[in-house]
Amino acid sequence: MPRNKPRLELALYARPKHPGTYHWALFVSAKPNRQRASASVTKYHVKNTLQNVHGELAQPWRYERVVDLAIERERLQRLLVRVVIAKVPSVDLLEDLLATVPIYQRDDADRLKALSFSCSTWLRDALEALGTQGAITGIASWNEVKTKALAYVEKKAQEGSWSAGRAEDVGVPMLDLLDGKEIAV
Repeated sequence: MPRNKPRLELALYARPKHPGTYHWALFVSAKPNRQRASASVTKYHVKNTLQNVHGELAQPWRYERVVDLAIERERLQRLLVRVVIAKVPSVDLLEDLLATVPIYQRDDADRLKALSFSCSTWLRDALEALGTQGAITGIASWNEVKTKALAYVEKKAQEGSWSAGRAEDVGVPMLDLLDGKEIAV
């Protein structure tokens, strides 16, 4: 089995209009080393952007895959933390599975799922599918991953990581749950 498999990460973004809540996404990147996180990242997430659909305003959820985060530089300023959560034996299998994770809209027949659907519920369902299909290894339960990610972002907030804004050359804080260590950025 090859060493240094790509890593699956959680990415938590600030939501300026909704303080204390986060936008959740998945990143796949090369294995970070002790000195730095990988700069080459592919992002997977769902988002609901305001759109004009047939003359009416709507916010449908849609799946998005962003191959190079450099093209979304303006959003990187809202990226708060990255948390390594699993190894990725097959990026192709991971991508195939992520594209099939259900996305619920407001008018879906399953009203309960439609009303509770969010980027974090999609991410939870995605991790479950990836884990059961063998697309990722080494992952803990969703509740454990979520708890540790939220504790890490809170710790960084208490340390003042974003209190004065982030300089362009300062990296995004990163925690590796597989090794149990923070990666210096």
